[in-house]
This record gives sequence, C-alpha cells and structure tokens, in this order.
Amino acid sequence: MGATGIPSTYFSVLGPLRARRASTDLDLGSPQQRAVAAVLVLRHGRAVSMDDLVGALWESPPQRPAAVVRTYIWRLRHLLEPEHTQGQPWRLLQSVPGGYSLRLADGALDWELFEERVAEARARKAAGETASARHLFDQALALWQGTTLMGVPGPFADAERSRLEERRLDVIEARLETMVELGACADAATDLTTLVETHPLREGLHYLLMLALHQTGRQGEALAAYRRVHRLLAQELGIEPNARLQQLHDDILQRTAPSVSTPEVVTRQERAPRQIPHAVPDFTGRAEETERIRATLLNPSPEAVPIVLVTGMGGVGKTSLVMHSVRTVLSAYPDGQLYVDLRGADGAPADPAAVLASFLRALGERDPYIPADVAERAALYRSRLAQRRVLVVLDNAADMQQVVPLLPGAPTCAVIITSRNGLATLPVSLRIVLGAMPDDVAMQLFARLIGTTRVNAEPHTAHRILAACGGLPLAVRIVGSRLAARPEWTLADLAGRLADERHRLSELTVDTVTVEASFALGYGQLDPATGQALRLLALPAHGVYDLRTASAVLDMPSEMAKGLLERLVAVGLLESPALDRYRYHDLVRLFARRLALEADTDRTRHATLGRLLDQHLVAAAESYRVMRPGHTVARPTLPQVPGETRFDSVSEALAWSASSLDDILMLLTQTASSHTDRAATLLLLLDAVLMNAHLWHQVIPAATLVADAASLARDSRSEGRARYILSGALAQVGRLNEAEDQVNRALEASRDSEADVHALSLNVKAFIVGHSDPERAIRLFREAASLARTLGNHSLEALVLGNGVQTRLRIDGMDDQTVRDSLRHKRLYRQLGDRQGEAFARYRHGQVLARLGLLDDAMAAYQQVLEMLQGGGQDFVRAACLVRLSETCAQLKKYQSALDYADEGLLLTRAVRHEQLEAVALRARGDALFATGLAEQADQHWHEALDICRHLGFQAEADSVERRIASGYPLA
Repeated sequence: MGATGIPSTYFSVLGPLRARRASTDLDLGSPQQRAVAAVLVLRHGRAVSMDDLVGALWESPPQRPAAVVRTYIWRLRHLLEPEHTQGQPWRLLQSVPGGYSLRLADGALDWELFEERVAEARARKAAGETASARHLFDQALALWQGTTLMGVPGPFADAERSRLEERRLDVIEARLETMVELGACADAATDLTTLVETHPLREGLHYLLMLALHQTGRQGEALAAYRRVHRLLAQELGIEPNARLQQLHDDILQRTAPSVSTPEVVTRQERAPRQIPHAVPDFTGRAEETERIRATLLNPSPEAVPIVLVTGMGGVGKTSLVMHSVRTVLSAYPDGQLYVDLRGADGAPADPAAVLASFLRALGERDPYIPADVAERAALYRSRLAQRRVLVVLDNAADMQQVVPLLPGAPTCAVIITSRNGLATLPVSLRIVLGAMPDDVAMQLFARLIGTTRVNAEPHTAHRILAACGGLPLAVRIVGSRLAARPEWTLADLAGRLADERHRLSELTVDTVTVEASFALGYGQLDPATGQALRLLALPAHGVYDLRTASAVLDMPSEMAKGLLERLVAVGLLESPALDRYRYHDLVRLFARRLALEADTDRTRHATLGRLLDQHLVAAAESYRVMRPGHTVARPTLPQVPGETRFDSVSEALAWSASSLDDILMLLTQTASSHTDRAATLLLLLDAVLMNAHLWHQVIPAATLVADAASLARDSRSEGRARYILSGALAQVGRLNEAEDQVNRALEASRDSEADVHALSLNVKAFIVGHSDPERAIRLFREAASLARTLGNHSLEALVLGNGVQTRLRIDGMDDQTVRDSLRHKRLYRQLGDRQGEAFARYRHGQVLARLGLLDDAMAAYQQVLEMLQGGGQDFVRAACLVRLSETCAQLKKYQSALDYADEGLLLTRAVRHEQLEAVALRARGDALFATGLAEQADQHWHEALDICRHLGFQAEADSVERRIASGYPLA
C-alpha cells in the first residue's frame, strides 16, 4: 500500500511507458494520454501547469487544447483510483495551485530506483568497495527495458529520451570502469569495442578501451585504437584527443618500444589533396538531404560528372550540410578532395582563374607550368583530373560564369556546389533547395548547444526563442552559443530580448557572427529598384504575397513586379513556394523593414501601406455584396485599384477571406492611426465573413486600435463603424460588460453620422441586453428592424428580425408576433436571393417549430438547412443545426441519433470556437448519454457545460444545466 492507503501503482519509463497495480497492467490509453501521464510521472510530486502539459503534447496545439488535456486528466484519475468516491478529493492525481501533481509511493518509479542504485554504487566505489559498486551498477542498468518512453509522442518525451539516454551512457561508462579496475579487462574490451562504434565521440569510452586492451597485453590494438580516435576527432571536430587520452597513449608507448624501424612509404593517395574543412560537431537533422547527397555521390552515372547543387537563403546551413554529408563518401574519392569558398555573396567573388591555379598546385602542378589563360588552365585542370577520382566542393558560388570553368570533365570525379543563386541552367544530378529547420529539429540542435537540462527547465521559453529564430540554423546556433557562454542566464532572459521585433536582429549576434551580416551580403548585390522592392514589400506585417498583391504594394504592372521578385528569389532573399507566390523568412522581413525605415521616406512608406489597404478594401466590399445581397452598408465610396475584383459565389468570397483575413488584420493594426478612415471602412466590410466563420476572437485587437484612433481623431463615422464591429465581437465571445460599453459608444458616434451603422449597433445592444432582460431586448430588436425597413435595408431588417426570434426562443412562451417575424425573416432572405441568410432563417424557424411542439416539422427544417449548406461555409449554422437535431431527437426518444448528432455538433462547435453553442452541445450530449444509461459521462458533460455558462455569465443557461445535475440522477 502507498502512503495514501491506495494500492501502490508502479510506473516504468525506462522502456515502453507502463503502469502496473499489484500484478495487473493498466492501459494508459491513447498516445497523447500516455504523453500526459509521462509528464506527471517524471515530475511526480511537483506541480505541472496546464501550459506545460499542452507544450509537452503538441508543437502546434489544436483548438481548445486545455479541454483535451482535462479529458485525459479525468481518464487517468479514474484509471489510477477506480474506487474513488464522488465528492472526495483525488489522492494520487491531485489538482494543486498552478496545475496538477501526481503523488507516487516510494519506490514506485523505475527511474528513481535507477538513480538510487547509481548513487549507492558511486558511494561504494568512492569507499573502495569496487566489486559492490559494479553489482549495483548492474542492478541499475538491468532496469532498462528498451528505448525510454517508447511510443510516447510529443516534445517533452523527445527531450526526455535524449536526457535519459545520455544518463544511461554515463552509468555504462562508470560500470565498465569498475570492470577494468577489478581486472575483468577482456570482457570490458569486448563491450567497449561495440560502444565506441556506436558512440565514436565519447572520449571516455576510447580511454577505457585502450586501457583494457593494454592491461590484457594487447598493446598494438591499444595504439591502433588511439590512432583511430585521433583521426576521427581531427576529421570530425578538428581537435586533438583530450589530455587523459594523450597521457595514456604516451604511457603505452614508453612501455612498448618498437623492435624494427620501418621507413615511411608515401603513396599517391597520401599525397592527394585533403582540403575539405571540418564539419560542425553538433550537426542536427537534414537526414533525408544527407542521404540523397550520399546516394548521388556514391552511385554516379558512368557517363557524366555527378553534380549536386544545394541552394537556399543565407544562414540556412548549406555549407554545414555539405561538410557533414561528404564525410561519409570520402573513401569513394581516394585521389583527393578539392575545396574553395567562391565568396559569391560578399560582393568580391573569387576569380575562377585564381581558383584553377590553386587547384592545379594542389594536384601537383608547379607554378612555371600553370598557363596564364583561364581557358588553358581549365583544360589542364580537366586533364589532371581525367584519370583520378576526386571530389570537388565549390562553396558559396555566385553564378554560372564562376562555376563552369571549375567543373571536371571525367565522370570519375564529382562536384558539390552551394549557392544562394538557383543556377537554373546548370545541368545537375541532384538539386536540393534547403529551407528552414522543422521545429523539432531546431529544438534538438538547441538542446545540443545548451544542454537538455536547461531546455527542460524552461520548455515553453525554449519554444519562444526558437520561434524568434524562424528555424534558421545560423540564428539557432547564435542564440545557443550565447546561452552556452552565459550559464547564469535563464532562457527567459534571452527570450525577453528577442520578443521585440525592432531589436531582434541586433540580439542575433555572437562574437563577429551575425544573422544581419548574412542578409546584408545578398542585399549588397541588388540594383536600386530591386533593393527598394525588398524594402517596401517588407513594410506590411505579413510576409507572403501573390503577384497581384505585390504589384499593388510596388505600384507597378505585374510583369515588372515579377521580374524584381524573381531577382530577389535568385539571391536568396525571398522564397517562391508556388507559382507566382512569394514569401519572406521572418528574419529577412525584419532586416528589410529596418532598411526601409532608414532608406525610404515617411511619404513613401505611408503610400505603400495605403495601396495595400485599398486593394483589400475593394475585395472586402465585393465579398460583402455577395454574402449580404441588398445590404446598403456595402455601398461605400471605393478607391480605384488595378485589375477587377469579382466573386461569383459565396464560396469564392469565403475562400478569399480564408486566405487573406490574417494579413488584413495585421495590416489594420499597422494602419489604424495612419489610415483611420479606410481602416474603419475595411473593418465594417469584414462583418459578413467574420459572422460566417465566427472569427470574432481574431478581430478584437485590430478593432480596438482603429476605434481608439478614430476617437482620438474625432472621426465619428469611423469610430461608429469600428466600435460597432468591436462591440459585436466582444458580445459574441461572451465579454458582455465590455461589449455594452463599446456598443453605447458606437450608438453615440453613429447617431448623426451613419444610420445603417446605428441600426446595426442597436442590434448588438439588443443582443447584449437579451442575456439579462429578454423583453427589453425584443423591443430593441424591433426598433432596429423598423429603422432598417425605413432605410430600405432589407438585408439588415432580416438579420435583426432573426435575432429577435432567437431571443424569444430563450424565454418561455411563443407569441404570434414572433411567429410572424420568423416567417418574414425567412421570406426577406429568399426575396433577396441570400441563400446563406435563408439557411440561417430556416434554422431559426426550425427552433420556432420545435417550441410549438411540431417536432417532425422542426427536424425537416434542420435537415433542409444542412442540405443547403453542403457546399461549405456557415460552419456555425451547421454546428447549431446538428445540436438542435440532437435536442429534437432526444425529445422524440431517438437517443442514439441524438448522441450521433451531438458528437458531430460538438466537434464542429469547438472548431468555430463558439463557447455559448459549445455549452449547449455539451448539455445536449450529456442528455443523450444519460438517456442511454451512461450517467457518469453525462455528468462530466453537464459540468463542462456549467463551467462555460458561468464563465460567460449566461445565468439562464447555467440554471438549466444545474437543474439536470441536481435532479437526483445517480452520479459516479
């Protein structure tokens, strides 16, 4: 029994994650649930926050990750304490301030048993009890049952695997040291021979191997082992063996005098050039690219010189990849390796004639016989290579003119080239376009630079630092080197410095190495027009362009803009992920924006952002026209922009918004003060797409900035538009007090400036009031509908009527006026040809029918809505229909159908992030679960619904759920 009186549960992490109670293995559930268990187990007794759990499971969390984690916690609790009594505190997996904590009994975790035995072994060894120490080391290592946390996904598990494996190797090394001290050198040598092959850079293992061989009389093998490690360290790291290894080597030599002096024989291979620089010792990732390079160089065509080209932006790791890859193929090119840095990006590229002279000297040619003419040098160079197997590495090439003279002619040779230039006309065997590192690989490199302990201590901060680096290996190496050189710094210290984009590039520097210098080399190659294009395109906060948008920003025809963009791609300052699509790396964008602030005038920068704003404004007006036909708000005075923007369907308008909305919101944040009137108009015209996709969370920051800027400028029309959008967004996400303040200000600002916006604001006011005073809300809705009817804005009238019907549905009873409003609501949308609006109206009318007891008619109405929306869009309406179908099926006692509809509706509701509807969906699913006999699961869903209702301040809905919980249902 554990300290809590609960039968002890034993966990194993040194292998597959396992849990066992008594003799029974416990099923820890899905891989993600096992990942949660792994965090809690390895940090047992310490609080683990929700943020830590989310970060442990996902690099890119799903929607509402906390809800998913809480589900895993709930399941783990019931697994670990199956006899838990409702209402009593959990004893093993507890909720504590800051998160959750798992309490295990002493000796209930194999990792802790491992550490205890290792600590005891080291203590015995220090006391001179070497045999006892070896026995304890053996016991500790016997706990290992395979790869740590095998099968557990997520960043936490990946980091722990590396940390624990490193710890295991330390203990193996300590065990082998005791074996040597005890005289079991032959057995130790056998184990060590295998280990040094697997872990060739661990000098401690090489030391023990040499010592074991020497003590068994195998001095020749010991010296050969030293030569191997000496050669390996020189080639891989460019360093000598450590002093301990060197001293052992000297000791063995002094006791093993050679009997015969053998004259040195120098072969052709030993005279061959070996010019490849050393590779970085902590090269990480790029396994696929490495293998492709190796395969090309090891399996050349018999008819042509294999040429490998590696391209990519500065700092992306082209040279590191090549140096790492060629190490494994050097034996295939025994006649030597030639290397040159062609300095193609630094403004003073190497002269091919000088490079050829250097190569010829390396191949044994004496200066008097090297021709002066570059063509003759190239011919002699090819002749010298004709009968040889030589690998030529041309690093940092500028262009074709520089490369072509340096290419061998014999297929026995091979060439590998790195360049920021794509060298499109070069006939290559393999072309690799190197991009940014994936997040997990960047984290591995970061951990190798600063140590897994520091990463594990601040995992979320580590992710923030790497996000600022954008996956650029040079940036990761710089921040890693800075932290490694400053062990007293926390990761948070550096993350805070990198958080400010204005100073980020200045922080990405160590000694004389900077990210900015790498970009500056490419910028220095640009003509004035291309340089300005780089700067101006970086002004908007987003970094992705299509050709049309880039043309608007640059204020030039598409073909002219395309020429500049392709030039930027050629020098590695812009990427082209698809035809006529272009994007910046985040750090290049910051570099270019800084240049724009230094080189371009305020007027130029202001006009650039204004042109982009105008383009989005025209597209947003077109989307509003398509999505809300007949709505008079869609008739503002629009700017003239090149090209026609036209959407022939709602789906086209939604596709535009899906691809552009993030960029628009970032632009609105930038232009709130400088282009307030156009920013407010653009906000207003986003109303339809925001409502359709329920993206209210995203618009709140930008709308706040625009509204406050308009207030400061005393622009009442712009303020009314921005505060209307802001109040509606706040109301939709449940921030009702803030929403009411904003809508009152919208009503005041729009009272004399814009009647349509005033009616829209009345609609929002009524929606807010409806949560506390439904009857007053209905009067406000009818006032807004009357104003819309007077203005001839029948689309707005229909919208407001529908909201009034919804409010009546929330209170008991159904009067004749509400039924008439529901029918007019539906009829108006049909007359306007607004299919999306009509679908919403039919959904509302289905609710009216259900309230009147016409359940079959309500079912038919909901089904018809789903059919109308089969083409996509209106996710919120589809989710609402599914939830209402669940409720109606439950009333008709079709409980399995009710459960199926609730499942589908809940998933979609969470996808659109509508918390109020999510609470309704949870309540409906709880009802269906209870009806099918699953009372415990029903209770869980009702409690989740209750939490949301209380959080949103929806008292009536909370009361409805509480009545279910308190009505005497048997709870687990």
